Amino acid sequence: MTVKSKIILIPIMLSLSAMLSACGDRPEESRAPRAETSPQIIMGWLSDLCNIAGEGIHSGIQTQPKLDEAANYILKNLHKLGLRQAKLEPITANSPYPKAFEITVKVPSEGSRTITCFPLQWTAGTPPEGITGELAYVGDGSASNFELVDVNGKIALIDEKMMRGYSPTGRSNGAVATAQQKGAIAIIRAGLQLDSPQFQKNDPVTPPNIFPIPVFSVGRSEGNYLRNLAVSGSPHTIKIVLDVPHEAFTASNVVLELPGNGSMDEVILVGTHYDTGMFTGAVDNNGSVALMIAWAKYFASKPKKSRNRDMIFAWLCGHDFDNNTGHYQFAAAHKDQLQKAIVWDVDHAAIGTRYVYDEIQGKIVPTSEDNEIYIISNNYTFSRLAAFTMDKYGFVCAQNRFGSSGSGPQWGMAPTTNPWANFATIPIYYHSPLDTPEKITLDQLNRAYAAHIEILENIDGTPEGFLRYDNIDPTRPNTPPRVRIEVSSDTVRAGDLVLLWNDSFFYSDDKTAYHYPGIPYWAGTTWDWGDGTPLTVGGPMVNHVYKIPGTYTVTMKFTDTENAVGTATTTIKVLAMPR
Repeated sequence: MTVKSKIILIPIMLSLSAMLSACGDRPEESRAPRAETSPQIIMGWLSDLCNIAGEGIHSGIQTQPKLDEAANYILKNLHKLGLRQAKLEPITANSPYPKAFEITVKVPSEGSRTITCFPLQWTAGTPPEGITGELAYVGDGSASNFELVDVNGKIALIDEKMMRGYSPTGRSNGAVATAQQKGAIAIIRAGLQLDSPQFQKNDPVTPPNIFPIPVFSVGRSEGNYLRNLAVSGSPHTIKIVLDVPHEAFTASNVVLELPGNGSMDEVILVGTHYDTGMFTGAVDNNGSVALMIAWAKYFASKPKKSRNRDMIFAWLCGHDFDNNTGHYQFAAAHKDQLQKAIVWDVDHAAIGTRYVYDEIQGKIVPTSEDNEIYIISNNYTFSRLAAFTMDKYGFVCAQNRFGSSGSGPQWGMAPTTNPWANFATIPIYYHSPLDTPEKITLDQLNRAYAAHIEILENIDGTPEGFLRYDNIDPTRPNTPPRVRIEVSSDTVRAGDLVLLWNDSFFYSDDKTAYHYPGIPYWAGTTWDWGDGTPLTVGGPMVNHVYKIPGTYTVTMKFTDTENAVGTATTTIKVLAMPR
């Protein structure tokens, strides 16, 4: 492929989420032009889209007609702004969402109790009358726990944590799959950091596969109740009902094309997703949807002669059903254009104040700590351009991965050989009913709007076939990152797979910080396990197996992109397997 034929794929996963909170207003001269769209108008679009999706945990059980309502709302507002060329492009999607679901607990001495829960995607349902069984508590789902507890014919209860706020330990240590393999009739995943059940996409399988037994998530309070019941030995019955037809439905992508001046044979693709089948909220996805309406208005308001490249703005249906159906069908419909694309894909572009679970207070509280923003890209210059621009507007990037794969190409939006970047952040309330618009401020929306405009303007200002950015200030002082090690399990036995991670809730750095060590001069993380085995060099989430009982000190050294080092240690006591 020639340089001229490359597409600059710009995935707009602007997860400006949690980091937005700690940042104050930026000086007026540092902002990109605001066009005529105020943050109040953007906030209005965001709130309207959340209202269309519905409120609370049961908002995810009616994919249609809400999807059509959301698509038409986006289209209507584009037309109201004068962007009459915006259109709907029909697609067909498969829904993993339930029509009905319920977990009921019956204890002879207490009566019945309905549990607040949410089913995971792409799992089998139950017969109309449901399934009934007892709980089998397997702790964090480590291999040794499954040797000590028989889950055959029972409902496996697994304790989980969220590694760095977005990756559940039950998937990473194989606990969900192990429970099914050992004969569990259903699985309940408990205590995912929040006092609220959380949704996990493509977990434990990737569509179109269907996991053969129902899997549910419950929050911290319900998890504590179920755990205490399971270990008490009290007689009880758990009834699970899940009606999930996995049926096909029609929907639409919303697409706006803006022609350039013809001077360059490249296309800038700006993409985000909308859906209404997974709770309400601004993080996943309505903040990005609303902001992108404003970005489209800004670039449409420019004279055609000042746009060097054609631009496509695409609000794609899906991201959470059928492995991103809308993205793949968009790619099929725009195949020729995408052979020339630069892709900027955004999710979570308007994430607000970071919240954490305070163990002492026992509740979710706001904090001034920065949450991680990550950029995944296959282009170093593009990646740095995005990272330094976000830093300029107060959105500190904690991860900046450079590699050959990522969300953009995985979504099928453009060839992996074209320049692309995907931008995202994930706060503690990600994919939960706590993901609501009041966690966002107008200042955060304003800065998010300006930062993305500047990134896109810089891309359009580059020579054809080359991404550049010349507004990097390497002179600003850098301070060492503050880090902390989190461990998945409170009980570790010899032979268990131990999960550890650089805890995002306590992670802080003032510059673009984390990189995989694929390129030698990039920063990374080293883990010393304290048992004489070689260091692990790599990502923020790692695992290790201790073969001999004992007490070990784990040391993690985190080096940011400017060679400042943060160090954390923790002690792990490894027990012998009971005889």
